[in-house]
Amino acid sequence: MIARQLYIMKFTIILGIAIILVGCGSYYFFTKDPVVRGEKINEVSNELSITPSAEMKPQFTTETHIIAEGDTFGIATDALGISYGTMLGILDAASSTYDFTRVRVGQPLTLAKNLDGSFAYLDYEQNRDTIVRFFFADNRTEIIPIEYETETVNAVGVVSSSMYLDALTLGVPDAVIMQFADTFAWTIDFSTQVQQGDSFSIVYDKRRRNGEDAGTGSMHAGKFVNNGKELYAFLYEQEPGKPSYFNENGESMVKAFLRAPLEYKRITSGYTTARFHPILGRNTTHLAIDYAAPIGTPIMAVGDGTISFAGWNSGGFGNFVTIKHNDKFITEYAHLSSFAKGIKAGVRVTQGQVIGYVGSTGLSTGPHLHYQIRQNGALVNPLTVEFPPGEPIEENHREAFNTVVSKYKDRL
Repeated sequence: MIARQLYIMKFTIILGIAIILVGCGSYYFFTKDPVVRGEKINEVSNELSITPSAEMKPQFTTETHIIAEGDTFGIATDALGISYGTMLGILDAASSTYDFTRVRVGQPLTLAKNLDGSFAYLDYEQNRDTIVRFFFADNRTEIIPIEYETETVNAVGVVSSSMYLDALTLGVPDAVIMQFADTFAWTIDFSTQVQQGDSFSIVYDKRRRNGEDAGTGSMHAGKFVNNGKELYAFLYEQEPGKPSYFNENGESMVKAFLRAPLEYKRITSGYTTARFHPILGRNTTHLAIDYAAPIGTPIMAVGDGTISFAGWNSGGFGNFVTIKHNDKFITEYAHLSSFAKGIKAGVRVTQGQVIGYVGSTGLSTGPHLHYQIRQNGALVNPLTVEFPPGEPIEENHREAFNTVVSKYKDRL
C-alpha cells in the first residue's frame, strides 16, 4: 500500500515536470527564437524566389524569315507580323547605322518577342560574321559580332588526282579549298603546274554556333610543295579590317596578275615558235597559251587595267579584247564568243572581272581561249613571266608577322 502511494507520488512529480518543460518550450518557440519557428527558413526561401530579374537572362520567343527571291524588307517584315508603319519606322531609325533595304536573298531575318508578346528586337544576319540588331524599346540599332565556338584544325595531303579532289577526300570543306587555291593562284597554276606527288597542308578554323556546325572560319596558313619547291602563305592583318596573305618572307601573295584568266580543262597549245596551224596548214609561231574550255566559259581580266580594244580582229583572232595594265604589261584575249556587258574601249576593269566568254570565232578549229601577254611590247610566255608582287609587310609589323609565321609554320 505504501509502495503504491510512493509510485503515484513519483508519477505525479514526473508528469508535473514534463508539463512545465513543455510549457516553457512552447513559450520559447512562439516568442523567442524564430529559427525554430521556421521564420528564417521562410525568409531565405522568399529571397530565392524573388531573385532580381536583372540577374536573369531575358526570355524571348523568336520567329525567322529567310529572305527569298523577290523579297523586299517590307515583304519580309510583313511575313513576321510587323506592320507597314512600324517597318517604315525601323528603316528611318536604323538608316544611320544600316540600310535594311539592302537585305539579300538567303539571309535570315529574326523577330524576337518578349513573353508578353511585345516586340523586343529584330535581327538581320548581314553576313557570316555580323548581325544588325534593331531594338524596338529605344529605336536603337547595333552591329553585333556573331559568336562562334572555334577549333583550329590541320589538313595534310598528297596529290594523287587533283588537289581539289584529294582535299575533299580528307574532309576539307569546299570553301577552304577554294580559299587555298585563290591564295596561291598568283604563284601556281593548279591546272597545269600541279603534279602527282605534290603535297599540301592547310590550317583553318572549324566553327560551331549554338552547338551546331557553322561552317569554317579563316584559313590561317597554307603550304604547297610543287615539284619539291615549298610555297607558304600566312594570314596577317596589316591594315585594320583588311587581312591578307603573305609568304614566309613577308611578301604579298597577291601579284599584279592572275596566273590564268579562266577555269579550263586543258592547254591545247603552248608557247612555241613552231606550231603547226591546222587551218593555215603550216608551221607558225604561237607566242601565247590556248586554253580549251566549253563555249560560254567566263573569261576574267588577269589584272586591273583599261580596255584599249574590244571588237572584231581581222587578223584571225575573231572577237578580241586588249587590256593595258600599265606601261609595262598588256594582256590579249582572242576567239571570244561574245563580250561581257559594258566591255568596250576606255572602260576600266578590275582583276577577276568577267570581260567575255569562250568561243571559236576567227581562225579557230574549236572552242578555246587564245591568251597572250606583252611585256614592254614583246610577247612573253604567260606561264613563266614574273609578275610584280603586291605590297609587302611593313617594317613596323615585321615582328608581329614573324610571330604568326612561327606559330603556324610548325603546324604545316
